[in-house]
Amino acid sequence: MRVAIHQPNYAPWCGFFAKMNACDIFVFYDDAQMSKNSYINRCLINNQGRQAWLTVPVRFKFGDKINEVVISDGRWAKKHLQTLRSVYGRTPFFKEIFTLIEPIYLNSDISLAKTNMALIRTIASYLGISCQFKLSSSMPSDKSSDDRLIDICRALSADTYISGKGGENYQNHDKFKVAGIRLEVKSYTPIPYEQKTDTFILGLSILDALFNIGKKAIEILEYK
Repeated sequence: MRVAIHQPNYAPWCGFFAKMNACDIFVFYDDAQMSKNSYINRCLINNQGRQAWLTVPVRFKFGDKINEVVISDGRWAKKHLQTLRSVYGRTPFFKEIFTLIEPIYLNSDISLAKTNMALIRTIASYLGISCQFKLSSSMPSDKSSDDRLIDICRALSADTYISGKGGENYQNHDKFKVAGIRLEVKSYTPIPYEQKTDTFILGLSILDALFNIGKKAIEILEYK
């Protein structure tokens, strides 16, 4: 049983979905602390060959959990859709992808976490990613950092925890070993796809890949 855990980011990059594609259960870390100016409420898109932020306006106070954060301006959805239409309107799969995601935006919840998770699940289903989804908040614990991750893995009877490269900055391999859980550190190397730009732009939201190559995006969601 391979488990991956990550905060429910907004329209995240391809590496987020590569981790999801490599696990059996993907846990949305929805009760982690909200970080200001993070990928939890913003993503990068390609605007005329340059990275541009697409930001969901939110309201929260320091210490709030992600699942406590609320969207502060109800006009955000139509604004984001308008921007996506303007930027990607001439891409090969615009109509297909816009039709897929528009209902998520127009029927979005005031909860940032719920809105992000709905969009992520919809994209995962479109791409044929078959992992199960769980919420960390459904497995409460008084522990933090590695110990919290281990508790979640135990609750799901996981024998393997899939971590991104960034996790090495704080994860203790010995703790996972003692817990009987294999710590598998993966690094995602972006695979260039057709962006209709002179130079491939790294780190963009998966929406960029979807608008440009549609379901073939699953082919670039592999760890190397």
